[in-house]
Amino acid sequence: MTRPSPPPPDPVLALQRALADLALDPDTAAFEADPRAFAAARGLPRADREAFHRFKARLLFYRDGVRAALWEPLEDAYPLTLALLARDGALEACRSAFLASRSCVRPFHRDLAATFLGWLAASGWGQDRWPALLELAHSELVKLLVEHGPDGPLPGHLRPAPGPGDVAVLAPATQVLAYAHRVLEATLDRPEPPPGACRLVAARGPDGAVRWRELTEGATALLVRAQNEPIGEVVAALGLRDGPAALAFLAELRAWGALAGFTDATRLPRGPDADPGLP
Repeated sequence: MTRPSPPPPDPVLALQRALADLALDPDTAAFEADPRAFAAARGLPRADREAFHRFKARLLFYRDGVRAALWEPLEDAYPLTLALLARDGALEACRSAFLASRSCVRPFHRDLAATFLGWLAASGWGQDRWPALLELAHSELVKLLVEHGPDGPLPGHLRPAPGPGDVAVLAPATQVLAYAHRVLEATLDRPEPPPGACRLVAARGPDGAVRWRELTEGATALLVRAQNEPIGEVVAALGLRDGPAALAFLAELRAWGALAGFTDATRLPRGPDADPGLP
């Protein structure tokens, strides 16, 4: 039995792919040398091949515009990360590698900042040369998410002061973080963070801006575990001698904005399908 012939390629899709290659591939030498051959190699019909030849200069201008539009959101999201790369003459190499990866092909510009961080993590680009690069970029994305992320649902019956049988409930924008480099010491003039472990909590302040606070190892353990276990049990498990001081510390974090409040541990939703907004 004769197999049916495959359908002819979609000319519109072929044109879109050719334009994506032109915009995102790092090297334009093949296009500049012979636009017709560039188009033919991508299966474009004669009319499109002639158009590529006729509008060569305009297509190169289009390429520059597309690349700038895809990179511009990252300049706003990652000023310190890009300052580090620019300091060492690697900014264009990073941009070229990111665009060539096609990771930037997303329906919404708002996704580009997170996509860039994901690409850095997956590809490992630059991390041998700059060990702090990924953590620095992560901290900058955290800032963006804390300041602009949506508020999520909260359990009911939240109280402003904790008791030993309560659990702590993070404010929706709060992030608890641990890094091997001191990312908060990076500046535009000195963008490479020095090595050194740091544990941080990032919260949204009353003005909507991110605020940071460095925590000790013990304070971090208390904050993390107190979200899922009764505070009194956490204090005992961690061997903390001053239970009232631990409660006062958590109350202070609530006043500072990192915590939304406290609720009885028995009111926590249980199971994967539980509604976190239910009391």
